[in-house]
Amino acid sequence: MAQRKPREASPGEQVASLAATLSQGAPQRAVVLRGDERWFREDALRHALDAARRAAMEIEKYDASDPDFNARSLTDALLAPPMFAAARCIVVRNAAALFKKDAGNESSVTRAVLGFLKDADTSGFLVLDAEGLRADHAVVKAAVAAGGLSLGLRRLYDSPPPWDNDPRKTEVMQWLTARARERKIPLTPDDALYVATATGNDLYQLDAALERLSHKTGGSVKGMIAWSAAGSPFDVAEFMLRGEVARSVAGIEALFKLGFADKSGEREIDRGALLAITLGALRNKLRASVAAARVIEHGGDVESAVAASGTPAYAKAREEFTLRMRARAPRAWRGLQEDLAELERRTRRGGTTDANDLCALALRWRVAAGARPAPVVPGRASAARTSRFSSPR
Repeated sequence: MAQRKPREASPGEQVASLAATLSQGAPQRAVVLRGDERWFREDALRHALDAARRAAMEIEKYDASDPDFNARSLTDALLAPPMFAAARCIVVRNAAALFKKDAGNESSVTRAVLGFLKDADTSGFLVLDAEGLRADHAVVKAAVAAGGLSLGLRRLYDSPPPWDNDPRKTEVMQWLTARARERKIPLTPDDALYVATATGNDLYQLDAALERLSHKTGGSVKGMIAWSAAGSPFDVAEFMLRGEVARSVAGIEALFKLGFADKSGEREIDRGALLAITLGALRNKLRASVAAARVIEHGGDVESAVAASGTPAYAKAREEFTLRMRARAPRAWRGLQEDLAELERRTRRGGTTDANDLCALALRWRVAAGARPAPVVPGRASAARTSRFSSPR
C-alpha cells in the first residue's frame, strides 16, 4: 500500500514555524512566500524583515508591480556585494511574474536568483513574495536546496471538513477565535460564527471587525458588525447543491446586493451577469456530480467517481466535492440537473429570472441537516454508497 502523503501544515502553523526558526539566529538563505492569502504572506514578511534587522543587514526592497520597477537593478543587486553592511536582505514583492519563461528560456531574474542561491560565497538573505509560484518551480527548489524555506500560504477554508458539518469548525472560524483570544476580545462561538458569516473570509476585514468589537461597551455583536460579506456565485452554487438552504439564501441575497470581486479585484454588480455566472457554476458542478453519481451507481469506487467528475486534485476542490456528494443519493442528482435545465430554458425563452428564482430553487433542493449521514472511511463502491458519498434515499 502506498504511503499517504504527510499533511501540509496550515498557513498559520507554517508562519509560526518560520518565526521560531528566524528567532534562533541568522536568517535563512532564502524564504519563498507562495499562496493566495495575503494576510499570512504579510505576516511572514514581517518576521523575515525583523530577522534581517536583528542581523544588521542592509535591506533592499523591490516590487515587480511598481511602474518604476527595473529588473536590471534587481539582477545587479543579486550579484553585487552590499555597500553598507556585511550582508544584504533583498525583498522582492509580487515576484511570480518575474520567473515566467520567455520563448522557452529562463528569465534574466530567474537566472540571477538561481546564481545567487547556488553561490555560497555570496552572503545575503533573499525574500520572495510570489503568490502564484508553484512549489515545483526551479527557484523554489533551489531556495530549499540552499537551506532556505518555502511556505505555501493558501487562503483558509471557510467550509467545514468533510467529516464534520459544524460551520464552527472551519479554518476561518478557528483563525477568528484564536485571533480574538490573542487580542483579549470576548467572543462566543455563535457571535464568532455571525462575524465570520457577515464579514466573509477576508482576514483583513475580519481583523477590522475584531478591532470594532474591541471598543464594544454594550449592545450586541450584530449591532456593531453590519452584514458586508459579498457572495460568490461559486460558493452560492456549492451551498445550493449541498442543500444548505440558509447559507444559500444568505449568499444569494449578498451576491445580488453587493456583487462579487474576482481575483483581479474587479467587482461585478450587473445582475444579469451575476445570474449567468451563478447558473454556469451550477451547471458545471451538477455535470460533475451527475458523472460521479453514474460511476457510483454502476459499481465504481470513490477514486473512479472523483476522476469521472473532473474534480481538480487540490484539497479544497476535493473537500467541496466530497461534501456535495454526501448530501444526496446518487440517483437524486439527475433530478437537480433537470430542474436547472428547466430554469435555463425559461430564461432563454425570455422569461424573467432573478434572485427569487434562485432562492426558490434553493428551497426546492434543501436537505435537512439531520438527514446527513456520519461519514466513515470509504472503500469500494459498495461502501461508498453508504459512507462517504451516501445520503438517505
